[in-house]
Amino acid sequence: MQASAGFVSASALGMACGPALAGILQINFKISKLTFNQNTLPGWVMAVAWLVYLVWLWISFKEPSHADEEDHAPHQSNDGTELMLHQHATYCLRLLSI
Repeated sequence: MQASAGFVSASALGMACGPALAGILQINFKISKLTFNQNTLPGWVMAVAWLVYLVWLWISFKEPSHADEEDHAPHQSNDGTELMLHQHATYCLRLLSI
């Protein structure tokens, strides 16, 4: 239920801030051969936003260590259904890859 409320809140925020941001981006100027106007400025804003995100990700991302990995092999239960499901899924994936 909380994820749904978060999605609705983010949607409402986007619907409110989108037109406001579009109003702010109604400017025209040119730097050298680069044109910034109402048609190109949203693309420039998103390019800068993705560049900032890329730099932040490059600085803050840490690869998880491989020593902490758990054994993800299927454990056989009393009746063997989990192992059978794993074998069936593997068989289906092999068929799809042909």
